[in-house]
Amino acid sequence: MAVNFVSPAGEYAGAPSCGQLRQLDDEIIELLRRRRELVRELPPPTGPRGVDPSFDAAVRDTIGRYQEQLGGGSELVARAVLVLCDPGDRC
Repeated sequence: MAVNFVSPAGEYAGAPSCGQLRQLDDEIIELLRRRRELVRELPPPTGPRGVDPSFDAAVRDTIGRYQEQLGGGSELVARAVLVLCDPGDRC
């Protein structure tokens, strides 16, 4: 699937349509799929993630980046991305 990103200034003229929203959803899904593939290539953690300071730091960093860029309720989005893209016991 080819991903065509919408520019920050708004590539689409006029009011947004349902088709444009579906296209944006498709782009987000594709990016999450690619992220999940990258995560799967990482080596598994050496111990339980709950006591792994590097995993904890990575989670805090990811959530912080989402909050900085999206504001408000983005912590839930960041946590969803981490869950969706974290197969098994990998960070």
